[in-house]
Amino acid sequence: MTGGVHEIVLDRPTKANALSAELVDQLHAGLDEAQQAAARTVVFRSTARQFCAGFDLGNLAEETDATLLHRFCRLGLLLERLYEAPFATVAVVTGAAVGAGADLALACDHRIGSEHASFRFPGAAFGAVLGTRRLAQVTSVPIATRLAASAEVCRSSSALRYGLLTELLPADEIAEGIGRIVAELAALPDGTTSQLMRAARGPDAGGAVVADLVRSLVAEPGLRDRIDRYRSASTASVPVRESER
Repeated sequence: MTGGVHEIVLDRPTKANALSAELVDQLHAGLDEAQQAAARTVVFRSTARQFCAGFDLGNLAEETDATLLHRFCRLGLLLERLYEAPFATVAVVTGAAVGAGADLALACDHRIGSEHASFRFPGAAFGAVLGTRRLAQVTSVPIATRLAASAEVCRSSSALRYGLLTELLPADEIAEGIGRIVAELAALPDGTTSQLMRAARGPDAGGAVVADLVRSLVAEPGLRDRIDRYRSASTASVPVRESER
């Protein structure tokens, strides 16, 4: 950690940073380290061209409904921890953020993107409601339901307009943008950052992520089969609105 800033790097470039059980555990560990070090700011960034491809479905044949539910709950708890963190959080989105990867970015207070940033929320196609409440908080109910129901790609300019991104900067200015956030928080008295973040997020910032998620996943049996059907269907082209090309 340098200057109160703790960096967490998504580093599965060959898998587009898909969220495996191991990677989610590593992210939990990263938050533990940040909290123990009394960090004021935590920055999430990616070593891959994408920010995060979402929930890792690579070993779906080896999963059961129970193991999938456990993995989703661990991911939901990660998002709740970000909503309630005693430090400010920044996601650097310079590529695609898909599904749970988009939810991870939205769980952060600041979302700085480049022109190559994009967001997509396909989870509703297999019944998963993970970050939808947060999506509605940062956009609006009509925009959130449209993005979740259509699973369309939301490009950087639209993402800024909707609030998915809080800043859209040239790639070579992103470090400066992070520096501004860090400097503002560093100027505060000790202990004020955590009070500020909790007050700004509100008393229900966590949004009952895990409760929403479990209700959506167990509403009907056959979670793995639903995901398998979704994965098979997703080989088709992703819809992109004309206004967002």
